[in-house]
Amino acid sequence: MRWLLAGLFFALAVVLAIGTAGIRADNVRTRRHIERDYRRVADQVVELRRLAMERLAATSPQRLAAMHWQWLRQAAARYQERLQ
Repeated sequence: MRWLLAGLFFALAVVLAIGTAGIRADNVRTRRHIERDYRRVADQVVELRRLAMERLAATSPQRLAAMHWQWLRQAAARYQERLQ
């Protein structure tokens, strides 16, 4: 009877070890997918910023002045809203 119980406990330990290894492998795979997606998004953010800076550099001085005045008007409007 003791040998039967010992065999069952050993089998249970083996099943738990295999299950734990499977769960860990799945966690590693999922973590790698998340990290890859995170890097892809981070690369897109960097590219978006680069394109925005490139677009600003290619803008004419008149357009830059108009954008600056628009930004100043918006800032003044926000300031006025905060005062009220």
